[in-house]
Amino acid sequence: MGKKVSVVKPKFYDNISRHHGQKKLIKLRAEVNRLYFEEGLSKNAIVRTKRLNKRFVIRWTQKPKQDFTEDKRGWPMGHHRKWTKQTEARIAGLYASLKADPKAFYFGATAIQQQWRRRYPNESIPPLRTIGQILKDLGLSQPRKKGRNAGAAAYLCYPEHTVYNKLGKRVMEVDLVGQKFLAGQTEPLHFVGFSFKIAPKLRYFQRIVSKGADSVINGCKYVFKRFEKPDCLKLDNAADSIGSRSGKRNISRVMAFLLGQQVYPIFAVPRQPFSQASIEGNNSVFARRFWNQRTFQSVEDVDCQLEWFNQASLEYTGYELLKTGSQEKRKFVPKIYFLRQVRDSGNGQQGWIEVLNEIVTLPSSYISYFVIAQWHLLKEILTVYIEKEKRLETIVSVPFEINSRSRKKFQKGGALSFCI
Repeated sequence: MGKKVSVVKPKFYDNISRHHGQKKLIKLRAEVNRLYFEEGLSKNAIVRTKRLNKRFVIRWTQKPKQDFTEDKRGWPMGHHRKWTKQTEARIAGLYASLKADPKAFYFGATAIQQQWRRRYPNESIPPLRTIGQILKDLGLSQPRKKGRNAGAAAYLCYPEHTVYNKLGKRVMEVDLVGQKFLAGQTEPLHFVGFSFKIAPKLRYFQRIVSKGADSVINGCKYVFKRFEKPDCLKLDNAADSIGSRSGKRNISRVMAFLLGQQVYPIFAVPRQPFSQASIEGNNSVFARRFWNQRTFQSVEDVDCQLEWFNQASLEYTGYELLKTGSQEKRKFVPKIYFLRQVRDSGNGQQGWIEVLNEIVTLPSSYISYFVIAQWHLLKEILTVYIEKEKRLETIVSVPFEINSRSRKKFQKGGALSFCI
């Protein structure tokens, strides 16, 4: 018995010529027929070993002699199915109109499909794949960079399912965009971006005066009021958000604000941009579609075009405001979450993570794996979990008292009086 090969099911049946070409397709049909009638392989064995769709195998094993050159596509080889020269001309025209519109920032298949729906509401809309192929044939598209393979993160138990499915239904990400410089000015411009990874998706940017906790808090206030308040907010580990680089177990101003809004803070894995993939991707879009593609005459011009960009992004993602009161009411228990990767102590005998300037030791078997630490503020306990098969398993729980200065500060101001 040979090694069992997993079956990969194509999304098409006999149109394999996309990958093989017409001559190779004919050869493949004949090969399937020969394996079945001459070699005696079962249909299931052919499906596994050749990684083919079973309906394709069944079709070409009906009898020993079949016409392997048969072509029932209904349209000439090398031409698009159904879509005419008129369709190509319309797509080219929609692309040109988008490029000429100063308020347009997106020119790909999705944007053109949206424009088609507005311009030709009573006609069939070409699929995204068809529009993308036509744009490519017309030389109007740019090759897309291949994304990072997420296999390693999954293998190392990154708690993706927990973050986006168990901590809250709506998880927003926020990040400060790198400094941008305007020609003729020495002072840099700063921006903060917000996004939802899961539909209804959102992409929104603000220009802020400078970095700092105030900018993050004010940006959150505006976005929560204009769009929606999430269940969780995912942030990086910058001092603006997480607080002191020296004090231990402190509650930062941003943490206090979010908890006061009954929003759970989630801090991403340090030095691992993929753990903020949604907002990092949006920041890349900001650079490519907005900052690097436009010429700005002044800060006021930046603000004006940024509003155009935000509006275009809302239309592109199809974001719609959630209905008031549609979010379920829940009992809020103040907690803060930290995503971390377990490090080696240096001798391979012990692992560790750092949370708010405290070192938490873990068994060496968890070195290199990703974990999620939950700080329960009422119990003042830090519990470290690992996600396996979409379930959390407890690794360790340790006392984690709130810093006395934070306790006095926020109790006095009332920001966290409901929880500590």
